[in-house]
Amino acid sequence: MKEKLILENEIGNVFKNFPVFPDNVKEILVKIAPFLAMVGVLFGGLALLAVAGIGAGLSNIGALAYGSTAQYYISMAILAVMVALEAMAISPLLKRQKKGWDLMYYTQLLGLVSNLITLSIVGFILSFVIGFWILFQVRPKYN
Repeated sequence: MKEKLILENEIGNVFKNFPVFPDNVKEILVKIAPFLAMVGVLFGGLALLAVAGIGAGLSNIGALAYGSTAQYYISMAILAVMVALEAMAISPLLKRQKKGWDLMYYTQLLGLVSNLITLSIVGFILSFVIGFWILFQVRPKYN
């Protein structure tokens, strides 16, 4: 038996009583997951380029308008890690390997951390409920 990821049992237990997706829906989600990861990499990469390029001249204005320079830079660092994890997940997701699911799990966790840092409570709740519900629905489809 493989080791469980950080908080995997605890989070998985939250969704045990949630409605179960039909098998055909799970299959569709597994088939489109690599492409959704590609879209995430594309838009996340564009956001990072915009921050590095366009934001370079306006970094003080952008950071202060965001709320706090520390929050801004930590969020951008988390976004960079999330983009890297999603990029690394594409190939294993295409092959339906558990490693791909694991990488998307960690990406989801980092998204929650980012929501907490930026004090986006509604974003945190929606990301947790919708993101992890879907993630744990398709988990059995990955070897």
